[in-house]
Amino acid sequence: MVLTTHKHHTSGFTIIELVVIMAIIAILATVATISLPGWRDNMTLRATARDLVSYMQFAKVEAAKRNATASIELTEGGQGVGKCKVIISGQTLKEVTMPPKLTLTPPTTPVTTFQINNRGIPVGGGGTVSLTNGSRTYNVALSAAGAVSLNGPL
Repeated sequence: MVLTTHKHHTSGFTIIELVVIMAIIAILATVATISLPGWRDNMTLRATARDLVSYMQFAKVEAAKRNATASIELTEGGQGVGKCKVIISGQTLKEVTMPPKLTLTPPTTPVTTFQINNRGIPVGGGGTVSLTNGSRTYNVALSAAGAVSLNGPL
């Protein structure tokens, strides 16, 4: 006489386990959705500050190369920084639209201009521009000796 036993193995998830997993996923998705716009704004601010440093360095190099004075013009846009231009001898070498929702300090009235002579030295002693999106601030400084630096976030 041979006895056979059948064992039932159940595999898979119970309905309770599935509901708990779905609740965890919903909570994580909500947290990610709430923090994403602020993260994007902060990354845009940082990229804009780095771009401004790049434009200032570009202006220094071009002024020396062309043996002329370069101007960096920052103009106010509708809701914040509008454009950044690098101009030498009346010719615009670079013109870039800056992202909205940034505040420029000192405020452009209507244009903030930095001039750099043919030796890379700022005419009038340099200065600092602060870019902020309300929660973070970056300072782009042009020293009297012509060094460009980026400080932030503050």
